[in-house]
Amino acid sequence: MKWLQRFLLLVGGSAGAVLLVSVMYFLLFILGNADFSQAYRNIDNYEGITFINTYKHKAYKRTFWGLQEVEYPGVSLDRHELDQSDEAYELVKEKEGDAAWITCFTTSPDGKYVLYAEAISISKGASTDDDHIYYRVLNTQDGSVTTIYDGPYKCFWATWQ
Repeated sequence: MKWLQRFLLLVGGSAGAVLLVSVMYFLLFILGNADFSQAYRNIDNYEGITFINTYKHKAYKRTFWGLQEVEYPGVSLDRHELDQSDEAYELVKEKEGDAAWITCFTTSPDGKYVLYAEAISISKGASTDDDHIYYRVLNTQDGSVTTIYDGPYKCFWATWQ
């Protein structure tokens, strides 16, 4: 009988640990803006990039912990109007392919980089519109691509000053 109690205690403890980790993941990565990658530090002037949530009137900068809220610049941007004739857009489409769903793009002040957001559907054709958004920087000189932030349901407009 004691072995059954120990077994149930072990199973219950394991289930509790899995539940705790799942809740922490949900809070940090889904509701929050956590992202611990440091690849963004290789981009010149990454400090000039601002991620803007026009719906919530909030703005963020990239930091070690992910996105940190900063003062909202008060801009009104229409996320649906991408200038597809722009040279930067053409560079991104050439690199990512025509099937890529680019939701925004902007060039760095020195013209060396193109920052763009690529959405990947995680709903796989379901009736929801759940997307994982990757914010990437294309180096126009060597063609390398660096992901500077990504997250499920994280749809921002990006500006670079």
